Amino acid sequence: MSDDELRDGFRTVSKLPAPGALARARAWLLEAAPDARVSFDSWASLACIVDSGWLAPLRRPSTAMARIARRRLLVLASRPLSYAAFTALRAGDGPVHLRGRCAAVPGQAAAPIWRTEEQDDAVEGRVLLEEGHDFLLSIDGGDVYVLSSGGHLASAAPLQAGDEVSVFGFADEVPDRLGLAPGLHGRGGVLPAIRSGSELPLLLTSVVR
Repeated sequence: MSDDELRDGFRTVSKLPAPGALARARAWLLEAAPDARVSFDSWASLACIVDSGWLAPLRRPSTAMARIARRRLLVLASRPLSYAAFTALRAGDGPVHLRGRCAAVPGQAAAPIWRTEEQDDAVEGRVLLEEGHDFLLSIDGGDVYVLSSGGHLASAAPLQAGDEVSVFGFADEVPDRLGLAPGLHGRGGVLPAIRSGSELPLLLTSVVR
């Protein structure tokens, strides 16, 4: 329905999936990659990715598309990469799994880093509001910059600074405006980053222990 850019973030409003779509998504996930179910705190949290590349074959099933989707979903059940392994990747490599503690980018307002909320719309009926911001992911003492554009949070609870989160996306780099780059780079260097891909959006899932 709408997609608004914010400073270092975004805000979208979209229609909720049609009746039955979540049930089909659940069935497909359990068939294709049953171990991936632990990534989601509830089946309702699949609503944000039903129409994305993660589950798109549900709309046009075929042997080839099912094979591609199964390979993608297996990433959700994979072990997270270490900071050293991630920084050794080339830009565009992925999708990969990172896990760490999130922190707001210095200068951001004191608010949830990411949130989703169902609302009633006079024209569209039930809609899903999603608002996210870029943030830092701390892994093994290193920082990865998470580019929020195009991403989704598959969790009912908002993402707050200090929360542990799994991030699935593609390797990249961004200019180090914060002076956080390791080694001798410092301000003016680059930070490792993770982002959405051309077909698969960045995906965040809360880590529940």
